[in-house]
Amino acid sequence: MPVIRYIRIAFLFPLLLLAACSMTGSYNGDAHRQLVMLQALHMQFIDDATMSDTRDAILDERDYRVQYRAARLFAENLGDPLRLNNLQSLHNIWQAQSDRFQQQQRPFNSAQARLFSRQASAAYQQAIHGECLRPHSVCQ
Repeated sequence: MPVIRYIRIAFLFPLLLLAACSMTGSYNGDAHRQLVMLQALHMQFIDDATMSDTRDAILDERDYRVQYRAARLFAENLGDPLRLNNLQSLHNIWQAQSDRFQQQQRPFNSAQARLFSRQASAAYQQAIHGECLRPHSVCQ
């Protein structure tokens, strides 16, 4: 009986691996650029939300929302749930930081800015690295 179980596992494992690989779409340069742009906009938002005049941070929020919407629509058109999940995770981080900025009604202090920058940078780097791990990637 255990031999049959091992044979089944040996047969099913490659099929599961093949199915998992086929669910991951190929590398897409446009999706990669969108992640980099979202990261840049997010970092700019944090920088501007740290300044005494935070009017630019409000403009940054609008720019981020437009870029996020474009990236989300692009991922939806590709039919790629992994990209959509990554984008949603990144957006959740941005939304939490944006909400914090609005709730405290004053600029981020330097400790907040460092913490928020580290959190966001790590998340974006992970998402960008994930895009680069996809088949046919041109990342170095």
